[in-house]
Amino acid sequence: MGILSNDIDPRLQSLYDHWLEARRGTLIPNRRDIDPVAIWSVLPFVWMCDYINESGRFRFRLAGEEMNIFHHRNLVGSYLDETFALSEQEKVIAKYRRAIEVPAILYVRGAIHSATHPHLRGERLMLPLLDGGEQPSIVLGATVSHFGAADHGIDTPLPCETLEIPLLP
Repeated sequence: MGILSNDIDPRLQSLYDHWLEARRGTLIPNRRDIDPVAIWSVLPFVWMCDYINESGRFRFRLAGEEMNIFHHRNLVGSYLDETFALSEQEKVIAKYRRAIEVPAILYVRGAIHSATHPHLRGERLMLPLLDGGEQPSIVLGATVSHFGAADHGIDTPLPCETLEIPLLP
């Protein structure tokens, strides 16, 4: 059993395991300690967002090919809030902020909110990273969707459960 879930998607589990290894005795790993070769099986689903203090927004630094296909565009350089329906932005972005402000690990299962697929089920993992400083400023994550797990014809919000694990020194 993993700390996140008994049945977490194995790709997300591999990212989580690598993040734990990359910590090397610290609370939060540095971006440069993440090795793409070690997480090759999840790379198409991986994304990385920089937190921009001045605007309070997140900007994509990296987006795997499956993420770009899912959102129908290359996400690099675009802002995270642009990928969600206006009605979901505040609620979803708050979770990303928790990852860097608490800091915390966040695992979301159920509704995977996006402007391109509003009624999709899946899993999302959000992990804080340092970028040379003492405070986290990057969210590393992966999102896997479970196509066919929801009725796309129903205009009803799907339930979403979030597990937050605060990182305490």
